Amino acid sequence: MNALDEYRAAARKRGVPEDLLGRALRLARPRLELRSMEGSDAPVVGQYGGHPQLPPDVEWTGFPAFIASVDCAAVPVGELDIQLPEDGHLLFFANNSEPSYVPGPTKEGRVVYVPAGTATTERVPSEEDASYTFEPYPLRGRLDRFMPDNNHDIADQETVRLIHPYLLDHWDETMNGELTLGGYASVIHHDPAPWPVTDDDSFVVLAHADFTFVDTPLSCAASWLIRPRELAERNFENVRVDFQSYM
Repeated sequence: MNALDEYRAAARKRGVPEDLLGRALRLARPRLELRSMEGSDAPVVGQYGGHPQLPPDVEWTGFPAFIASVDCAAVPVGELDIQLPEDGHLLFFANNSEPSYVPGPTKEGRVVYVPAGTATTERVPSEEDASYTFEPYPLRGRLDRFMPDNNHDIADQETVRLIHPYLLDHWDETMNGELTLGGYASVIHHDPAPWPVTDDDSFVVLAHADFTFVDTPLSCAASWLIRPRELAERNFENVRVDFQSYM
């Protein structure tokens, strides 16, 4: 049973009227989940932690830390409602030292797009930054569709408001050690990417990861945000990272 089927089953079990359920299900958005999936025979589509493979002209000493990478040709990016590259690799970097105290999205991270066929080498962080390297393991992916809840800033707030009392304990939770692509943000304190976008300066969620900070006993929900027009142009220079820390 996928996430949308679970939501539908939970809603019907709790007596959600069918017309309201139909309205709510139209709010579902596709999202790619990349996890370790130990024991799975699903193909490897990315890497979490370890050392990144970067072109020689990309500078990197080890910080912000390398979080994960994905092979765009190995996942069904065409099923998402954002325009990810169809090939090449996306590499995600973020400050995993301690919480950011800058309000709102920051530049304490980056995304590097490596087009298919580009020569790369494995980069090893400097001795000073080596402690920020996460344990490496392969990522396997699956596509699913997920619902918003009343913490999300979406246009159809009325439908979410009406269905929320039926499903107060039905949460879509991301987990440490995974990377997700597209979909709604994981909201801890605020929604960094209201949906749908309303102008050229609005951001969408490119990717999301949960991890534990290295230098403080807090966890982090990190979302890499990008403007749709810049994503379509394969311009990742203005990516922002939204950090929301929690115990």
